[in-house]
Amino acid sequence: MLQQILINTPVWVWALLAFLVYRGVVMSRDRQVTLRSLFILPVLMTALSLQGLIQHFGIRFESVGFWFISTVCVSLLNAAFLNKTGFRVVSERYIHMQGSWMPLVLMMLIFSCKYAENIAVAVQPALRDSTVFIGVCSISFGIMNGLFFGKLLGILSLLTKHKQAASIKTASMLTLADGHGAGETV
Repeated sequence: MLQQILINTPVWVWALLAFLVYRGVVMSRDRQVTLRSLFILPVLMTALSLQGLIQHFGIRFESVGFWFISTVCVSLLNAAFLNKTGFRVVSERYIHMQGSWMPLVLMMLIFSCKYAENIAVAVQPALRDSTVFIGVCSISFGIMNGLFFGKLLGILSLLTKHKQAASIKTASMLTLADGHGAGETV
């Protein structure tokens, strides 16, 4: 049976797996990334998760609702408790990211869960109507997607603080340059 599953898996699935492994290895190294590129992985993983949920279970609360609630909750928790020492704002457009294997782990978890979901639904079509199965799949994908979005939110908050600090510093320097700085009477 396992051999049949592997043989019947479309080639594009293995290409996607190779791409995700490649991206995970790249993310294990220190690098500078643009603000725009920070959105690519969370959006791609969300699309991958939602595509399967909607394809198998439709748009209903047990699928999309559970996914949304768990994604939002985990995103907010992750952003609040994120260790922000792995990032450094280089400029308004670039972030220095410390390498981590966690993105690879999360990508492999999402890929594996999606693959297992596809197999389970193909072998037992009745699972499409199982509230428990739908809930477990939806919440699992929501938790994993929330970890990606939480990190993104944490980085965006760091960038916002950096911009605010730069604005204050610029305003202080302009005040000093005008001759109205500290220690002078006007």
